[in-house]
Amino acid sequence: MWVSTHVLAGLAIAAAIGGPWWLVLPIVVLAHVVMDLIPHWDYTVSKRPVVYGCCDFAASLAAWLLAWFALGMPFWMAFMGLVSGAPDWDVLIATMRGEHARKFFPSHWESFPHGRSGRAWGIGVQAVIMAASVTVVLAARPY
Repeated sequence: MWVSTHVLAGLAIAAAIGGPWWLVLPIVVLAHVVMDLIPHWDYTVSKRPVVYGCCDFAASLAAWLLAWFALGMPFWMAFMGLVSGAPDWDVLIATMRGEHARKFFPSHWESFPHGRSGRAWGIGVQAVIMAASVTVVLAARPY
């Protein structure tokens, strides 16, 4: 899944659970793995994966800053969004290094049953997850 999808989901999980941080942290990491099982489309199979990856990381950072500063989400809670998306640094770095670069996060290994689908379905799935995540983040206010 896209980093922005993971970040928004991590923000939603943190907002929904509300703490403590030590409980939320493993949940958002596990959510990354579970979300990677869902059939989706990744830009890593496109013609310009590094460009799309950099745009995705920028969008993720913007979502995190928006949640933290504009929505007033406590830092620890907003940080869980970054934690949820952090494993995908692995993908961006490997994409920049070349097709056979090693990935370190388990759900990115070739042996992991990573969910894959066509572009239309895969983008749609992520759009639904993002919309649901934003809804949860907004509904959970004030934090």
